[in-house]
Amino acid sequence: MDTTFDITAWQPTRPPELGEEDLTPRLPDLINTLNTQTKDLHHHPYDPELWLHRAVTLASLRFPELAVGDTYKALLLCRTINTRLREGRWQLGYRMGFWMLDESEHGTEETDELEQRIANLQFESHRVEVENLSSFPAEEEGLYLQRPYPWMRPEHRKRDDELLDLLNKELLEQTTKQGHIKPICTIQRHAFGKRRLDGADSSELLGVFATRDLPKNTSLLTDESRCWGCIGPGLGGNTLNLHGGTGCGDPLHPNMESDDVNLDLRWVRERAGKDAAEIIALCRFLLCCREDKVDHPLDHHLIARLTPTYRKEKKRLFSREHDIVIPNDWLLQLGIDIFADADYDTWVLFEMKAREENNSWSDPIHCCVSPLFSLFNHCCDMNVQWNIDEDHTSLTIHAHRDIKAGEQLFVCYDQYMETQPVQVRKKRMRKWLDEDCPCSRCVREAEEEAMRLKINGDSDGEATASWDTAEKPVLPEDR
Repeated sequence: MDTTFDITAWQPTRPPELGEEDLTPRLPDLINTLNTQTKDLHHHPYDPELWLHRAVTLASLRFPELAVGDTYKALLLCRTINTRLREGRWQLGYRMGFWMLDESEHGTEETDELEQRIANLQFESHRVEVENLSSFPAEEEGLYLQRPYPWMRPEHRKRDDELLDLLNKELLEQTTKQGHIKPICTIQRHAFGKRRLDGADSSELLGVFATRDLPKNTSLLTDESRCWGCIGPGLGGNTLNLHGGTGCGDPLHPNMESDDVNLDLRWVRERAGKDAAEIIALCRFLLCCREDKVDHPLDHHLIARLTPTYRKEKKRLFSREHDIVIPNDWLLQLGIDIFADADYDTWVLFEMKAREENNSWSDPIHCCVSPLFSLFNHCCDMNVQWNIDEDHTSLTIHAHRDIKAGEQLFVCYDQYMETQPVQVRKKRMRKWLDEDCPCSRCVREAEEEAMRLKINGDSDGEATASWDTAEKPVLPEDR
């Protein structure tokens, strides 16, 4: 955990259930315990007992996905210890941080004692893990809410001016490639004004605005991505996916020609099947961090620009295999010490996942986060249209209609929903917004629908129009 935090910042990812214990009196002690355990892990990252203890604390603080992440590391260390013990006469160094040759002649009892200790740790780790996968333990899945972790550093919650300058530089470079000599659009803060009804910081609401008049069909940019994934082709290069259904026809996918041959991502596809695209996209984010030599993933400009959608009520599934095991296996392939390097702790992976999901476009085969496209805001009455290129790693953006200088450029996140009625669109947009779509078209059509229902009456057919509610004379036949 990056920083200490107080009670007011605590937002559990598993809200309390009816009749469950009120944690308020215990919170100070639990938070202090968590901070102490995190410091201990910094000094002794290869002690499985410490990982188990922190998992128990995280479970008590109602962070089930993080508790499972810590039990996974405890179990991984236990398996490693058992393997080394079976290899010969080795003994553990201080706090299990290193191994050394056991020169003693009477090490059998000590080895047996250590094996029993490790067995007890494994049993307890499995118990804690199953408790936090209680929603679907057979499938190793649990439920959680995507929420901001209270220990996340302030600079990872906001986008500073240096990042904004970098984004505008990227935007200028891409629009110049389309033949535009002068800037045609810019990224600005306060996309919807400086005053917000919910009191949130409006400076964090970025938007893309036209800097001059743009005729219909003006090509704005081609947005190429480094962070994408697909389920790849099937056996023998055919388009039948290994796990059923249709796969991607590109024989190289999910790899690229420029990829290191030692970092083949096909194993992710084989383990995750139809869900592989999103996981591979996350793996590519992690690869970018290593290639660009960025210490903390949330400092990387491709991730720092992305805003997550934190959930208030709607829970989602997390998978031990897909969200914890596979990403950590990939980190190990990248040469990252998942035990000693706290910058790649489990909570960082889930924060990255929240940002990826909120900013990616996808179909049943592909998932991609386009770095500049992710900065365009949504409106069901879009003025900018986007089209996926054939390779599914880039997209082009052009003006959908004539646009005046100073207008904000809006895309429709789901262009297939453009012709759908307002209630269908509002439900669909909750995937990204966690609320009813607030765009001008949805507000207008919702008001029109409410008025129409008012005029036509309720489900019993009784008229409720305003001109039909006035007091009426009582006729003789009504007496």
